[in-house]
Amino acid sequence: MGVQPVIDLNNPIQAEEFSVWMDRVGPWLPDVPSAPVGLAVSGGADSLALAWLARRWRTHILAFVVDHALRPNSAAEAHLTADRLARMGVEARVLTLAPFPKGRLQERARDARFDALERACVSAGCLDLLVAHHLHDQDETVSMRYGAGSGEAGLAGIAETAIRGRIRIVRPLLACHPERLRATLRAAGANWVEDPSNQNRQFERVRWRQDLTESERTQARSWQRDATRTRDARDVALAKLLAHAAVWHSAGWVFLREDGICEDSVSALVRLVSGSRYRPSREKVLSLIKQGQGSLGGVIMRIAGRFGDGVIFVREMRSVEASVCAVGQPLWDGRWRCLQADVPEGTLIGALGTGAQGLDARRLGIPVEALQALPALWRDGCVIGLPDLLERAGTVPFVWAGGVPVTGENGVNG
Repeated sequence: MGVQPVIDLNNPIQAEEFSVWMDRVGPWLPDVPSAPVGLAVSGGADSLALAWLARRWRTHILAFVVDHALRPNSAAEAHLTADRLARMGVEARVLTLAPFPKGRLQERARDARFDALERACVSAGCLDLLVAHHLHDQDETVSMRYGAGSGEAGLAGIAETAIRGRIRIVRPLLACHPERLRATLRAAGANWVEDPSNQNRQFERVRWRQDLTESERTQARSWQRDATRTRDARDVALAKLLAHAAVWHSAGWVFLREDGICEDSVSALVRLVSGSRYRPSREKVLSLIKQGQGSLGGVIMRIAGRFGDGVIFVREMRSVEASVCAVGQPLWDGRWRCLQADVPEGTLIGALGTGAQGLDARRLGIPVEALQALPALWRDGCVIGLPDLLERAGTVPFVWAGGVPVTGENGVNG
């Protein structure tokens, strides 16, 4: 490996340089008002620098400033950030989060933030959301995961692009040192907010951020590069295997041929059918394969029987979400979205369950377990709408919206 060029950390990022970064994480929709690119802006230096650069790369962008409502002055800071964005020529919308349960504060805040950002992006027509994670964020993530004993999937770190629900998360700054982001803002004469929680050593990430040495950061980057290459190669191999051995059914279940059963395929399909953000542990996957059938992560794997020589994966009824209000096209069980525009007052979305008793699963070509775990509209304890994916029996439009690609979620080009 040759000598690496020395980068002047006081050198602002130029428009041409940023454009190259954006080309690498494309493709992009046309730059039109109906399809703006979204920006997650906290008000700190990193995200404000991203907004400054994005405004010079593209005309139609839309910033979302999330007010977590965790500090007395958070609302004022959010609106101050929106004003600063307006002075940059960036339209901004403030999203105020509802209260969420205490405990695991940073994790819960992150999940609530991304849920709000996804909804706002969909409402505004944004398919892509830019996030300002940078090189030091990557170093800290990889180091934390190494310390926790993560394998290659974890050590691959933060992905430049990833699917989350109905949007694509794009992180174009992962190779950028944070000092260059600050230099960019200083050159533009722009100010930013410093979040005091970024200095609070109560949080694990802050401790890693403050304690990592330069040599440890260099080591983390080496781990990340090696793990990414390995993960990408495995992802390509998995895609080929599933294309050969697996069949996805629109009713939310999967058939896997016997010659396709392995750790990677079972892990990916359990995650897919459950709609879980995370794959199950390696030890539990290997135990399930050894048993030949069983339940894991809210999914049943069993012998396929009449469906072929192999196994099927179906959602486990005891793990499905409780009923939710059907108003507003909600996501149910992390997997199904009801597209019915108008529903009667008091209507709920819940598992079909006992409402499937009058349906012939064999005629429909669906495992009984999968049929019972399908969504349906309920009112006053009675089914008033079957999912349209049951063809002749169905009346209500439900679409699969798990947001969990079985392969390729991290932008692998295979």
